[in-house]
Amino acid sequence: MSNAVNLIFNSPIELGTRSSLVLTALEIEFSIDDLVLLDYALLYSGDFGGPENLHPSIPNHIAEIGHRREFLPSALKFFVKRGLIDFTPNTSGYYYSSNQQTMHFISCLKSSYYKKAWARLNWLQENYKFVIAHSFPTYKV
Repeated sequence: MSNAVNLIFNSPIELGTRSSLVLTALEIEFSIDDLVLLDYALLYSGDFGGPENLHPSIPNHIAEIGHRREFLPSALKFFVKRGLIDFTPNTSGYYYSSNQQTMHFISCLKSSYYKKAWARLNWLQENYKFVIAHSFPTYKV
């Protein structure tokens, strides 16, 4: 893949935009780890028993979670600095939520890709707790 294509797909802008969609649709704050999982579930909803995947199921697409976890912090920082996402630090970590500017921003997204994403967000609204709870095993120490 060329460098120009790498700058488009899963770039900080794309990751931040999808996070804006998730935060607006679900209307609660999430940690960065939760946002990584919810973004993955948005794109691969079929893997979770939801609607057809938004992105094609390539072999080993589960590895994309690592990429998201690496690049999502800079994407969120970019959006926070511009007032498009709110950031709240507390004793249990950093949390992100939507605000009025987030809604204005996502209301401008008119492409067929984002229309398809909204259909999956409707599914995610009903299933996000399941996705978060069942994505990684819980270990007791």
